[in-house]
Amino acid sequence: MVQTQAAMEAYNAYWVNSPLPAADVLWMVAILIVALVALWQARTFVSQF
Repeated sequence: MVQTQAAMEAYNAYWVNSPLPAADVLWMVAILIVALVALWQARTFVSQF
């Protein structure tokens, strides 16, 4: 899917104006952290049986 130049500029402006530092990468890091916590919770839950 080809994005137009206007769409790319809007996307970049969205992340540049974000209050979070490196927000374009931070959301991926947050997803990985949540996934790791979920795996840890599942492991501790299963080990109780």
